[in-house]
Amino acid sequence: MDEAVTVREAAAADLDAAVALWTFSHVVRRNGRPLPEAHIASVHERMASPEALVLLAHDSADQNGQESVREAGRGPDNGEHDEEPGKDPDKESEHNSGIIGTIMGVQGRDEDGSGPPVSGLIHISLLSVAPDRWGQHIGRLLVEETIKRAVARGFDQAQLWTHADNLRANRLYKAMGFRRSGRVKVDDWGELLVHYRRALTSAAP
Repeated sequence: MDEAVTVREAAAADLDAAVALWTFSHVVRRNGRPLPEAHIASVHERMASPEALVLLAHDSADQNGQESVREAGRGPDNGEHDEEPGKDPDKESEHNSGIIGTIMGVQGRDEDGSGPPVSGLIHISLLSVAPDRWGQHIGRLLVEETIKRAVARGFDQAQLWTHADNLRANRLYKAMGFRRSGRVKVDDWGELLVHYRRALTSAAP
């Protein structure tokens, strides 16, 4: 069933709920494997950075002062998780905040974030969707809105990393014009990540 979804920029007061949703979504996708507290704290710190563009998705009925309302459920499958939609996770996943998705864009830097800024490059990360909303194209909407804002701020290239075995994510990014650069790396759990990049000219295809 199609449902209208609102996307807006996060405020400081939203960050705890945004990190909680990202954490819960990640743990569910990893079949309950917990995240180290230091990793969660790092995500909070990254979202709180003054240069971070953090976007939140809400059901439109749950959010006033809408910035952008789109209909979820159109286009190719969203790509934030491997699992099939329709799971019935603990309702704590919603955190009573109304947030159903998160994403972050930040100035891209050389040397995987430790080097100098790369002119015109936005790095996209921390895409997450509430597990009970997987498969409803909310991930695509969040990426589209990030690209729209990035273009408005003068960025002309985007990059991101995703797990090689996350088939939905890989399908989504390819459908949105991202292409693998050939770069790979291994994350903290020994899992393979692949790198994508695309030129930005307007909203994603």
